[in-house]
Amino acid sequence: MIIYVTKETFDQYEFKMPQDFSDQFVGAMAGAVLERESGDPLLEWGGKLFYFNNMQCLQVVNFASKLTLVLIDIKTEDKENIPEYIAHYLFNLYENNNKMKKLLERFFKDYPTACFSRLIDKSIISSLNSFQSNFLLDGYRLADYISDGILHSIDLNKYINCEYLLRQKINGKMEYIYPAERFQQLLCERYGVTEK
Repeated sequence: MIIYVTKETFDQYEFKMPQDFSDQFVGAMAGAVLERESGDPLLEWGGKLFYFNNMQCLQVVNFASKLTLVLIDIKTEDKENIPEYIAHYLFNLYENNNKMKKLLERFFKDYPTACFSRLIDKSIISSLNSFQSNFLLDGYRLADYISDGILHSIDLNKYINCEYLLRQKINGKMEYIYPAERFQQLLCERYGVTEK
């Protein structure tokens, strides 16, 4: 998995490019992931920092499916856990779908390592910016998911991916999709499994 982040996000979280790691083995591992998985949109995510209630939050979008996750209160020292947070929310999205849970287990077994890089894809940058302003309302939307003093991020991410229609070009044609359904379709195709 490669998580490409905007310049502001890269600087704020003090991410490193493979050649910048003092530990050469870690740098080599990150470089190998970049080389092997770059160009595979199902393994590529774009990320952008935003703020809510003085908390650093991160939105990440999958290149292939537009599946978008909002990660709350991600401090700089938490940056190495971002791939685990993504996996956590994916398993929550499909908690009642045994087939998808098995496919996700297989997916993370096949692609166990994640690395970070700089985001230069203008289309993904545009998607992140648009989602931040139009849906997240620059973070203010998160207040709708607070009850009893708790921000219910699982409910937020389920709504974004299971109930919020997005437009995506598929096979040259613009279509309206639910990102969770599209991600499921693509994962099933990856492993040659029927969706039903």
